Amino acid sequence: MTQSYAEQQPRREADDKSSDGQKALSAKPPPKSKMRSSSEDLLFGQPVIVTMRWILVASGLVLVLLNPDDLALMRVQIVVLLILAMANFYLHSQLLMKRPVLDPIVYAASAADLFLVLLLIIVSNGFESNLYVYFFPAIVSFAVVFPTVWTLTYVASTMAMYGFVALVSGGDPLIILARLLMIAAIGFCGNQYLRIERSRRQAAAEAQLEMKKYIRKQKATTPTGRPVRQPQ
Repeated sequence: MTQSYAEQQPRREADDKSSDGQKALSAKPPPKSKMRSSSEDLLFGQPVIVTMRWILVASGLVLVLLNPDDLALMRVQIVVLLILAMANFYLHSQLLMKRPVLDPIVYAASAADLFLVLLLIIVSNGFESNLYVYFFPAIVSFAVVFPTVWTLTYVASTMAMYGFVALVSGGDPLIILARLLMIAAIGFCGNQYLRIERSRRQAAAEAQLEMKKYIRKQKATTPTGRPVRQPQ
């Protein structure tokens, strides 16, 4: 017996909804741009930057207070550390209030870390100073957050400037080379951690997307896999 139009209409609507749902499920998500990926790395890595900078400031103050040989030098070191502390306090406050910090500000703060540590080395007799170890937390906090190209530029700039200062101050070339290799190794390890963490977040996001697709598919169909039929 031929069904009436009123009986066929609900079935057509259900078929159309099922077809639209299948198209939506089969559609691939838009590819993630490099800019968006970089911003996500910066968002998740800001606590690392803030924590490492606090470690840098605290350890620097301890070393300054334990070695008060030159009063003028100690004043310069304290001023530099206070500048780092004030800049980090601003970033930390924005993080606690869950306010987004502009990317250029974070880049500028990381560049300031490099120049301020280099200033401390220069005023502390260059090659004879052991303050080059402060490059390590600065490079780690940079490498685990920023893209590979920026990390390479940051590490190369650090190696070039410190190598020049150490050579000019009469350092041993072999010791300088060993220190530069340590700086490069720190940057490489930090960048590898960034890649691992980024892959982990991407895998988690894909798994969440697949779960959402599965839930929507289950809601659009009956347990037998047929479209939901409207009651007559």
